[in-house]
Amino acid sequence: MLAVDTLTMSDYMMSMDRVNDKLNDIADSARLGFEVERMDHMLDLIANNITLIRLNMGRRRSGTNIKNLYLYQSFASNFNAQNDRIEARLDKMYNTVYRAKLRLKTVMSDSIFRILCADSSLRHTFSQKLIRLEQKWSRVDSLTATGVNTLNGLKVKVTNNAITLSDMLNFMNYRLDKAGQQLFAKETNFFWQKSLPDTLATTKSKSIVNIFESEQKAVNYYISQTSRQQGLIVTILILLFVWLFQKRKQLKAFRKNDEKFAFLHLRYLNTHPVLSLFIVVLSIMPFFDAYAPTSYISGESLILLGVVSTIMFAKWDRSKWFVWLILVGLFIAVASSDLFFAPAFPQRLLLLLLHIAIVIAGLRFLRKMAKETVYYRLSKFAIIVGIVLAFLAMVNNIFGRFSLSQIFGTAAIFAITQAITLPIFLEIVIEIFLLQFQSARLKKGNVKPFETTILVNKIRLPLLIILSILWVIMLASNLDIYHYVYSTIHDFLTNPRVIGSISFKWASVLLFFVIIWMAHILQRLITFLFGETGYDLDDITTATKGQHSRLLVTRLLVLIGGYLLAIAASGLPIDKLTIIIGALGVGVGMGLQSIVNNFVSGIILIFDGSLKIGDEIEVNGQAGKVKEIGLRVVTINTADGAEVMIPNGTILSQNIVNWTYSNDQRRVVLDFSLSGNELDTNVINDVINDVVSKLPNVIAKNKPVILFTKVHQDTCWLTIRFWSTITNVEQVKSAAMLQLNAAFKDKNIKME
Repeated sequence: MLAVDTLTMSDYMMSMDRVNDKLNDIADSARLGFEVERMDHMLDLIANNITLIRLNMGRRRSGTNIKNLYLYQSFASNFNAQNDRIEARLDKMYNTVYRAKLRLKTVMSDSIFRILCADSSLRHTFSQKLIRLEQKWSRVDSLTATGVNTLNGLKVKVTNNAITLSDMLNFMNYRLDKAGQQLFAKETNFFWQKSLPDTLATTKSKSIVNIFESEQKAVNYYISQTSRQQGLIVTILILLFVWLFQKRKQLKAFRKNDEKFAFLHLRYLNTHPVLSLFIVVLSIMPFFDAYAPTSYISGESLILLGVVSTIMFAKWDRSKWFVWLILVGLFIAVASSDLFFAPAFPQRLLLLLLHIAIVIAGLRFLRKMAKETVYYRLSKFAIIVGIVLAFLAMVNNIFGRFSLSQIFGTAAIFAITQAITLPIFLEIVIEIFLLQFQSARLKKGNVKPFETTILVNKIRLPLLIILSILWVIMLASNLDIYHYVYSTIHDFLTNPRVIGSISFKWASVLLFFVIIWMAHILQRLITFLFGETGYDLDDITTATKGQHSRLLVTRLLVLIGGYLLAIAASGLPIDKLTIIIGALGVGVGMGLQSIVNNFVSGIILIFDGSLKIGDEIEVNGQAGKVKEIGLRVVTINTADGAEVMIPNGTILSQNIVNWTYSNDQRRVVLDFSLSGNELDTNVINDVINDVVSKLPNVIAKNKPVILFTKVHQDTCWLTIRFWSTITNVEQVKSAAMLQLNAAFKDKNIKME
């Protein structure tokens, strides 16, 4: 217990300061910012969307359109997750404010402050400051009470939304289960029966207007809820058009010099650049619109089909284009039947004829496809799947499952038309890559054509995977099984797996290998940006030491960056990583010395500069021209056409003969004999000097050296030495022997 007479004025002042600081701290904890207003707005928005979903679903029967039910279920699930996140955040804020309110009750527990408040003379002395503290306490108390009340009000909204969303999701699941049962149940009479029951046919005939209105509501609601996705798509389109605007002059130059740039094979960008970009954007829409209403997807696809029809009018023969127009017409008819057809006999008959026409048109177009095209097998498979779906649609129509028949028919026409349009999309994307690479090469001054096959083969497989995913997404969406497929795959990839003490997800493993794969593809593609053409001879003769060093360093950095990014993206724990590194260290010590040696030696060769692309070398009994210096081996081309791969460690550990280290000159040595009645050394020297000086690829500044190694009365043996370029030694030697023989023959001298 503190004695009053031992306290000083300074102690009382410090006590009031401590109380003031506590009040300030409590006020900061209890103060609610703009985040609360934002959450309030979001909760109201969720409530409004719940009301809209309920209104849009109110007049829909469960078996009419499962896709729209999945659409509303998807949005409701997202709203439920958003509501849960807001609830979790509100709980944290409420706990903070409530603890601040409890702390406010203990703010006067300071013993010195209590003595101050109990003594009337001291209260009089510090009256002004005590009044301000009392006012602040009242304000903080009001602030905490207001914060608690505000958060309680928001928690009430969260609870109401949670209850409503839970009921709505349960009701949706019930309707989806019921809709699935109705799809596989008999809806109307068999096709060969004359009379139709008045139940479903009459009801559906009367509800066509309601179906159309409900579809329109679903489309409007979908557009209102996907503004970000639409904005992203528009952004992609704008970026593509900006890119095209920048490349317009080059495309014009390519068209003028068609023969010079024919190696690019720009079939679409040269003729219809704007429409080609529309095809790219419209083809990737399924990534964003898998849950979109059928009419919305049909509208997008119809625009895509129109653009493809315009582009392919001049590229396909008339019969093929005519079959394509039939498929487009069938697409429009089938899409319209989903909204306006009822299970009455005339509509069922017309729908049956449409499905038969889909089968015939699909088979006709399949026959007209070129079997040598790269995508023939994939397109053939997709078209056959569409034909099978059309056949299933006919069977279900005949046996009274009208709604299921419509689903199969819609999926069939989508599968067939996408099997035709997606390869065009892939070719356009490849052309965009080729145009961009050629543009980058021209900026660097590389005007030589490059081997496009290498680049195309590298990027085609990833694009084919994307193409297949797009087709599967659209197929699953039209079959109304996308939600199930997506959920199954998502759960499989994201559910934690445990092996011993290690926990992992298949999504992380997949991402790890995909990033590494893309890094390897990228490190190969950038070689074209550094001037490589893909033709071995051109790459060997045009590469400089600086270009080659920069290229290898860049490829090394890309690979290292790719592996590090893959490790980071996979979520591999650091402690597990250290274990792996330790295991690798043991592996290096026990059996990986040669691999590490070659890797380090490759890095040394990159920066050392003792070898470069195109050098003529001899090492380890092998002679040839350096084709590639990699991180593990050096590849040389021998004179026999073989490719010999020598480990980098061997290169550094042995003596290397580099014929082109400082220059590309090599000495040519000819040994022959001359015989005749009168051999004049002056005549012989003149003939040799004259012939050698006129030979192509001979270095003129170094005069030939003529040595008489042996001399008899009518015969002499000579050795001639002169210089040529390393790549033309054999050709020069052959030409020299032929021309010397002819020149000595004119002088009546026999050459052997």
